[in-house]
Amino acid sequence: MRTLSDTVWAALGVAGALGGIRVMERLRPAVVADDVGAPDDQAGLRELPRAYLVSAGTILASPVVASGVRLPRWSGPLGLVVGLAGVGLRVWAMRTLQGHYAHALRVVDGQPVVRTGPYAVVRHPGYLGVLLLWVGAGIAARNALAPVLTPAAVGTAYRHRIEAEDALLRRDLPGYDEYAAGTPRLVPLVGRRTGYRTGM
Repeated sequence: MRTLSDTVWAALGVAGALGGIRVMERLRPAVVADDVGAPDDQAGLRELPRAYLVSAGTILASPVVASGVRLPRWSGPLGLVVGLAGVGLRVWAMRTLQGHYAHALRVVDGQPVVRTGPYAVVRHPGYLGVLLLWVGAGIAARNALAPVLTPAAVGTAYRHRIEAEDALLRRDLPGYDEYAAGTPRLVPLVGRRTGYRTGM
């Protein structure tokens, strides 16, 4: 009976993650220029759908595969709250960047280095929001396997994306290198400056 209940929570977590991604896309502000970048600057874009699929499958299978490593029952609702917080963080990040929040990795004329809102704490709050969304979906499955494996899949895809984005912004956006020196990638107050791989 517990396995069936956990499976329902896992399905709710996956539905919440996929629904959250859809909500984030609908709330994304219109970009100030074509949402197109050079093909070599699109690292991670093709990886993300695969990572989402692997994560969703892992979460849905975890109540059966990992029924012996259960989390407390309250982790189901907690996971949904964590996912909702991830959506909120991503939307806040998009609204803060306004028309500069694009799918493509590119820099347009007059683009500023934004240091306000969530960007005052981490360099990539939008990506952190999506990671929280999927971690929340994993926690909702009420077992220890899903929240461990899910960020591994999604996190790997976003790590590649972040590395490519940081390299592009350091190269093409004046002032970004200075901003990056004092602002960690994803985890607040971690990795203030250790080269290009800070705060991951």
